[in-house]
Amino acid sequence: MKKIALTIILIAMLSLVCAEVVDKIIARVGNDIILLSDLIKQINQMQSAGMIKEGMHESDILAQMIESRLIIQKAKELNYTVDDNKIKAAAEKQVRQIKTRFGSEEEYQRELRKMKLTNSDLVRYFIELMTEQALTQQFYQKQIALKVMVSEKEMQSFYNAHKDSLAVKPVTWEIGMIIRNMEVSEETNQAQLKAIRDIQNRLSAGGNFATVAMVESQCPSAEQGGNLGFFSRGMMVKPFEDAAFALRVGEISDVVRTQYGYHLIKMEEKRGDEIRVSHILKLLVPSAEDSLASLAKMEGIRQEFLSGKSFAELASQWSIDEETAKEGGIIGEFSEQDFPELFAPILKSLQVGSITEVLENEGTMYLFSKTREIPGRIYTYDEVRSQVQEIISRQKQIKIYDDWVEQLKQEIHVEILL
Repeated sequence: MKKIALTIILIAMLSLVCAEVVDKIIARVGNDIILLSDLIKQINQMQSAGMIKEGMHESDILAQMIESRLIIQKAKELNYTVDDNKIKAAAEKQVRQIKTRFGSEEEYQRELRKMKLTNSDLVRYFIELMTEQALTQQFYQKQIALKVMVSEKEMQSFYNAHKDSLAVKPVTWEIGMIIRNMEVSEETNQAQLKAIRDIQNRLSAGGNFATVAMVESQCPSAEQGGNLGFFSRGMMVKPFEDAAFALRVGEISDVVRTQYGYHLIKMEEKRGDEIRVSHILKLLVPSAEDSLASLAKMEGIRQEFLSGKSFAELASQWSIDEETAKEGGIIGEFSEQDFPELFAPILKSLQVGSITEVLENEGTMYLFSKTREIPGRIYTYDEVRSQVQEIISRQKQIKIYDDWVEQLKQEIHVEILL
């Protein structure tokens, strides 16, 4: 069979649609039939959904279709059911996600037309696929999972036979981290507090809240006069929420401080458990001078390490991550493949016992150290026992499932007519 490609699919479609080739039965599954047009449509649906895998052939897809029919027929006999509404909702969500791969609705529809499909066809494909998956899962739970037993002897034998490939622990390094945020200086804090107080005075003197917000607020909502729309409790940070819900319609709050900065809040409207407010925000963010001062402070911590102070002591004293600070800054053991992606190149070249330069990303500063190297080794049986049990259990489940499908083919007559 030829490898499936989009051009082959389109040629097959044209041969059916344009050359008016008579459709034909290519498989029988009990009382069901599968037509050549069904197979071509399935191929197109899978292509549109991005579910054609490398090396997959037409015969593989036909086998999947036959298996699906077998499962559905047996499920009806066993009185298995699915929640049609949930399946439909999940299928529609999947199609919406597929749409996001295209630049526009027009581009998406154009691709569907090229495949001789509609949006409804794609939804039906996922409904059928998810229905089959749900029914198969029920079978696994009721007919397979409970029957699979894995003995200690089997697990130990499997471990001994495969430990050289299964249980190799690579060289890893224990990584320490000191993390701090750029700090807002008292000078910057006082400047923003004065700015919000000045705005408060302007409003008290009769200034229009929306007009002032458009000019002065440092929140994106400034374009809408500070309007934040309706929200209910639990949707805003607590200091803001507490102040907002305490207001009467038309009332403006006193200055409210949150993690973002200083706010003035105006109650616009109440609707049941929801409120609509506008606000003016003066952000508390480090100035250029504040950032330089924060970096200098972090560099001072680094110099203490270079002067002989232990990383663990420095992390305990300075890192704002309380959980790791208590552990001397240790964030775990990492192989080269597991290093945090953002800092992987730096960590790979870092020598054991040394420290990085001060690293900064989006207002957060980091110092890392490779505190020690842990040689590679073979995991012990006890370390991987649960994984071994899962592998053997899965193998047995697949064997039972495959045997069940073969049994269904004997119970429900299957005939391939290609």
